[in-house]
Amino acid sequence: MTVGDKIRKYRLEQGYTQKELAIKAGLSESAVRNYELGNRTASQDQLEKIANALKISPFALADPNFDTYISVMHSLFALEDQYGLHAYRDESGVPQLMFKDKGHDSLNMLDQIGEWADIYQKYRNEEITEEEYLNWKSRY
Repeated sequence: MTVGDKIRKYRLEQGYTQKELAIKAGLSESAVRNYELGNRTASQDQLEKIANALKISPFALADPNFDTYISVMHSLFALEDQYGLHAYRDESGVPQLMFKDKGHDSLNMLDQIGEWADIYQKYRNEEITEEEYLNWKSRY
């Protein structure tokens, strides 16, 4: 999903027109339209204004490159370097991912993933709705 697709998705979820979002974000309507269409690339500052107007995290609009398996693998390698993520096979041979203690960064990451696991479990147990789960992710 492109940045423009994400802007459109969250804008529509909030029930805003392009013009309404533009006003809330302090941008022109044509800028919002062109970001959504992919004709222009929003700067980090502009993405933060849009995210604030939509009441979501700017990271929800981020554009990580997961277009190929190789780009996903390199993202995982970066997580290994930064946070101690490692791949291994469980006793039945199924590949698994695990964070090994690599100091403060990996412990903080484990806390964050633990929070995600708790929220996801609430969703799976139908304690929260899919909308509530998706809202939690977009505001994280």
